Amino acid sequence: MKKSLIALAALGAFAGAANAQSSVTIYGFIDQMVTKPYATEDKQVADGAFYGGGSRLGFRGVEDLGGGYKATFGMEHRLSADTGAQAGGVFWQGYSTVGLVTPFGAINLGRQYTPAFLMIQNQIDPFGGETVAQGREIGMRFGVVAPGGATGSAIYKTRVSDSIRYDLSMGGFNLGASIAEGTPNGGTDKPFSIAANYAAGPFWVGVGYENPAAEEDKGWNVGGRYNFGWATASAGYSKGTTAAGGDAKGWILGATVPFGAFDFKGMYATSDVDGVGETKKAGLGVHYNFSKRTKVYADVAKIGGSATATLDNKTGYDLGLKHTF
Repeated sequence: MKKSLIALAALGAFAGAANAQSSVTIYGFIDQMVTKPYATEDKQVADGAFYGGGSRLGFRGVEDLGGGYKATFGMEHRLSADTGAQAGGVFWQGYSTVGLVTPFGAINLGRQYTPAFLMIQNQIDPFGGETVAQGREIGMRFGVVAPGGATGSAIYKTRVSDSIRYDLSMGGFNLGASIAEGTPNGGTDKPFSIAANYAAGPFWVGVGYENPAAEEDKGWNVGGRYNFGWATASAGYSKGTTAAGGDAKGWILGATVPFGAFDFKGMYATSDVDGVGETKKAGLGVHYNFSKRTKVYADVAKIGGSATATLDNKTGYDLGLKHTF
């Protein structure tokens, strides 16, 4: 009897160790707002996806293979939580990858973010590319405002399908490079992206390059952040060429000032694209954190410049609630 109990305990310990070598995480957030976008008179209940963020449900996992090797996977579904509809026409719109982490870096295959977007373009905007006040699409991605308030990049991609990506991290330095098939990504050339960033204490700096999928379009970004303790300031610059061969450039300045549970945010961004004109945008917001997972926010933004000359109602605002899990 005693031997049986010892054997059972040993088996349980072994099973616990085996389970500890692999894990699956379910994550995501729901982001809903009442908003009046700029470039329209419509007031509406909307998902955060309207401005570039968006509600999501994700799964990611890792298995420790030993010797510094790990198998990984990830899948992220995007949805418009205000209606329950699938976002973007792709079920795993966020990404869907399988990869192998080695002592010499990580390799991932599938649909995934470009390094230029994830490591540079999305790192400068104090609003993280979310809410009516976000500046990422204008200052870092040569954004163009459409009637109704949606803003899309004139050059860059956010994700590429049928891609392979390599990442290396060591001592605060991070490097990423990806290449993908051209046809499923809307072009004849193979979209290529490379980026690197470095963090040391309060200081962060990064640079990235991307050639999306057409023959002529390409662009690069550079940016940095510094945390002073009482505030974090950021700045970024972009320069590129459109598919038609025209020049494009943009820049963004931003700041976040925490005060207790509040985060006060502000940014100013511009883009100037040949054949489109100049777009200017200023945004201000106050976000109140009930906890690390739940916050309410209120933001206001104003657009201007020659590219928006035909658009009315150039001021927009929102009031929203976001819960992360």
